Amino acid sequence: MKILFRLLWFVRCLGVDLGGSGFRLGAFEVETGIPCSGWKNVPHEGCTRPSSIVPRIIDSIQDLGWSGPIGVGFPGAVSKDRILTAPNLGDDWLDFDLKEELNDFHHGHFTMINDCDAVAIAEYNLGSSRNKSGTILTITIGTGIGTTIQNDGDMIPNLEYGRLPHPRMEGPLESHISARSRKEEKLSLQQWAERFQEGLEFHENLTEPDMIVLYGGILEHWDTFSGLISSNVKIEPAQFGAEAGALGAAIAVSKL
Repeated sequence: MKILFRLLWFVRCLGVDLGGSGFRLGAFEVETGIPCSGWKNVPHEGCTRPSSIVPRIIDSIQDLGWSGPIGVGFPGAVSKDRILTAPNLGDDWLDFDLKEELNDFHHGHFTMINDCDAVAIAEYNLGSSRNKSGTILTITIGTGIGTTIQNDGDMIPNLEYGRLPHPRMEGPLESHISARSRKEEKLSLQQWAERFQEGLEFHENLTEPDMIVLYGGILEHWDTFSGLISSNVKIEPAQFGAEAGALGAAIAVSKL
């Protein structure tokens, strides 16, 4: 009976996808990926400090009337729910205890993982890379660049290869090939694709994947963008689109 209760409890979990420009959240049936609540997509509106973002996350969760398990995908390195790096949100997040902040209204299961790792979990369990063998490279394209490697489903967490130095230009790789760089420099899709191709080759040479999964707003232009980049291996868009990060975080907390 205890095992049955645990399985029923974890059928539905809420996922939060916290990014550099906003957060998304919703609850899912983790075995199918089917949403089972309202969907929130909330921009940061300029301020990225915890004091600004966390109350709005809490309000959004309470708006859904949610009291079950919560998983969070965070844009940085995370270990045992502890934030180690937050390059696109700021140092105020370092060692910030999000679980403690939620404890005023939530006492259920909680976990926090890297946001790209969350996307990779969703896609491997239910999406584009479902049960694929070999090495899978997942790249998330947003305010920064996230990277995750899975080998036959086993994941190496917190790689953050987007923070590595660009092989040819000054600064980290993500400062030249992220969606933010495209917007700030007003690059055309063609111009940005040429830059991204260089970053893609860098990642491919570093990891030697058997398959690549791409995630981010660029998927809105996938039919065009996919024709502007190339690889020695198959490239697939994230099947779950904008929901992939939140879904992966929900799946992660269901495993506790």
